[in-house]
Amino acid sequence: MALPHATRTPRPNERKLTRAAGWLAVAFGVIHVVVSPLDNRGVWSEIFEQGPWRTISLDVTSENLAYSEAFWVAPGSFGVPVLLFGAFVLWTAKQGARVPAPFGWAMTAWGAVLAALLPASPAWALVAVGVLLVLAARGPGAERPGTAGS
Repeated sequence: MALPHATRTPRPNERKLTRAAGWLAVAFGVIHVVVSPLDNRGVWSEIFEQGPWRTISLDVTSENLAYSEAFWVAPGSFGVPVLLFGAFVLWTAKQGARVPAPFGWAMTAWGAVLAALLPASPAWALVAVGVLLVLAARGPGAERPGTAGS
């Protein structure tokens, strides 16, 4: 079943770019959701031992800083939404449809702001995801908005 917004079937190179963007987003999400908690096993053990309602708080203090950091790096991060976005991008490519360019531009802008604020971070992966999606959407022969049927 083709997506209703798909105006044409992407070329193989565009599909490769889309799949690369999807897999990169999935990897970003998995690292945040699975790998980060493994790096903080000791902190997570304390969280489960004492209970999340006693350890994790929006009111961050020196006493609960480690718990808050563990939370915001893993389940509280954008890891799950980016993982889901990557899965959607992969599904879209499998359906033979295009991911609209505005998704790529938005991801590029978001990643660029994050990378500017914290250059030594994985935000550059979000920039790469966005750029790959823009390149795939703007490949040769791509219809531009307002040019259908011209």
